[in-house]
Amino acid sequence: MAKATRKGGNPRTVPEGKTQVNFNISNEILEKVKVVAFVEGVTNSEIYNRATAGFIDTYEKKNGKVKPIPKGKGF
Repeated sequence: MAKATRKGGNPRTVPEGKTQVNFNISNEILEKVKVVAFVEGVTNSEIYNRATAGFIDTYEKKNGKVKPIPKGKGF
């Protein structure tokens, strides 16, 4: 497992094959995510992963498979 450093120097373990990300989310949605995660007995992160996977599935059904961005395109 890879180690990421948090403010204050405490290491945080990031599971192999995963990347830690930061993003903004409305307080209302966050509170609902917490409730769903609690009811389902999973982490908030698992709810974000499920929601994102569902969004991608829906997107691909409408638009076709998402292809990787070619290297050197600014990403």
